[in-house]
Amino acid sequence: MTNLEDAVDRWRASIEIPADVHAPEAARNIVAALLPAWDLGDLISDAQLIASELVTNAYRHAQGTAGFELLLVQRDAGVRIALADGSSIKPVIAELSHERPSGRGMMLVSALCTEWGSESRDGGKQVWADLDRT
Repeated sequence: MTNLEDAVDRWRASIEIPADVHAPEAARNIVAALLPAWDLGDLISDAQLIASELVTNAYRHAQGTAGFELLLVQRDAGVRIALADGSSIKPVIAELSHERPSGRGMMLVSALCTEWGSESRDGGKQVWADLDRT
C-alpha cells in the first residue's frame, strides 16, 4: 500500500512536531506511546529508529521549515511512518564514506523497513516507510 488514503479503516495519528533539535526525541516518544495501544509494541524499537531518522533528515535538509507532520498509520502487517516537511529535495541512500561520519540515515531506514518512498506534497514532500512484522 503506497497511498495513505487506502488506510481509512485503521488507526492513524497525525502530530505536528516543531523543527528543532528536540524533534527526533519527540518522534521517538510519540512512537513509544502509540504503538502499544495499537498492539504493535513489538515494533517499537525499529519504529523509533525510523521515525528518528526521518525527522533528523528533515531537520538537516528542510531548513526554514517551522515544523514537521509525523503521521503514523496502523496497517494489517504493521505500521506506516511518514513525515512531511517543506523541502522538495527527495531523500536518497548515500554511499558510505570514511571521510563523512553522517549520511547513513536512509540506509538504516531502508534496512529496517519493508518498503519506503516519498511523494510531493504541498510544496514539499512526505517520506514514508512501512514497517511490517516478520
